[in-house]
Amino acid sequence: MVELREYQKNIVRVEMERKNVLIVAPMGAGKTLATLTATAALIVREGLKNILIIAPKRVASSVWSQEAATFNMGLNVRYCEKALDVKLFLMSPEPHKVCVCSVTRIKEIPHGCWDCVIIDESTLMKHKQSLRSREARRICNKVPRRILLSGTPVHNGYIGLWHQCFLLDGGAALGRTLGEFYRRYCRVKYQVNGVVSIYEVDPSQVDQLMNDCRHLVYIVKNSVALPECLYKNVYIDLPKRRMAEYKTFEETNVLAFEQENGGKPYGGDEKTFLAFSRTSLGMKLRQFASGCVYLDDTNETYDVVHTEKIEALKDLRESYDGGMLVAYGFKSEYEELKKAFPTARRLDTPQDIADWNARKIDMALVHPASVGHGLNLQFGGSVAVWYSLTYDAELYAQLNKRLHRSGQRETVSIIHLITRGTIDEKVLKILQRKERDAETFYTSM
Repeated sequence: MVELREYQKNIVRVEMERKNVLIVAPMGAGKTLATLTATAALIVREGLKNILIIAPKRVASSVWSQEAATFNMGLNVRYCEKALDVKLFLMSPEPHKVCVCSVTRIKEIPHGCWDCVIIDESTLMKHKQSLRSREARRICNKVPRRILLSGTPVHNGYIGLWHQCFLLDGGAALGRTLGEFYRRYCRVKYQVNGVVSIYEVDPSQVDQLMNDCRHLVYIVKNSVALPECLYKNVYIDLPKRRMAEYKTFEETNVLAFEQENGGKPYGGDEKTFLAFSRTSLGMKLRQFASGCVYLDDTNETYDVVHTEKIEALKDLRESYDGGMLVAYGFKSEYEELKKAFPTARRLDTPQDIADWNARKIDMALVHPASVGHGLNLQFGGSVAVWYSLTYDAELYAQLNKRLHRSGQRETVSIIHLITRGTIDEKVLKILQRKERDAETFYTSM
């Protein structure tokens, strides 16, 4: 028999009472097990026959079926990789089918045959125009029961909430079009030649927005007690000459520098970089802050402008025992990290993840987009280092929660390597603001 915590029982109750609901629960809180329990109960109570679960690839291929098997729930759960797998499964004689599909193959999922659709990590469908969002609308259309799961529904702003709610009720709560949502709750953030380009939610309308979607959203507020999570900034000072080059690049979009060479601070031939847009400049400033700048916008070849972050990471490595998760943002950073730490590994395969959780890996190099959702990494270490930060607050929170989740027994340390006086400081402030906005949403609903 499955033993659920009290907050998991509440998830089960809500999923059975509401036909359309977005479950917001902290990462690692056990919403997968609770949702499987609710699914089993609904199959008995309402005679559901065909249930579809859409999840990130790694989560779809392992977590859902493993959870059902581990707790012997009597569910006929199968991971279907291709369209043919789905069709064959639906044609099988079993009285019910729980079909788990990867969001990467969402185009191949049939529609019109589901009694219930469950979308794990619903923020993957927050942008109306994305392919996966269009396909999600196709699949969810006329399905009588829809359940969305997320730990970070508004980490990148309230606007992303609109399409998640649209998948539940077709726009009845927050507007049937994105334009209607803008008119109700948003204000203009940027304009170019009188043409609106970017909106943001008007702070004065946040309470109204929450009230309008309250019936669709259930927030888990009392979850399992976890060890303390500490955040620390390690500041790095660039040599004066490099800092001057950074400031010049920031002001002029042109960077002329002498490449690092053989440990000599400024040996080698002079190189020149250009940033052709504000977006390109921002990207290259982030690269400069971390030490590796791509020669052009193709991101194929790069030069090392400094090694200050590498040296800081070496000091951190000596200060902490156990596994260390290091998040990088660019392939160039991965290549330089691999040179500096030859035993470091990426977590690309199930075996890599198993080795990490068995504490066979002392340093794991990860891109936040590749391990950001659903993976259990809490057994391999308790230290995450952001070698370079991301603007995406959802990826930021999701990666941190790979370690700070149920099963972790040590205090978790989240460390940011920040190059002082650079764009690193701005990115960190943006992440902290987004985190505060998300916390307001969670506590107010």
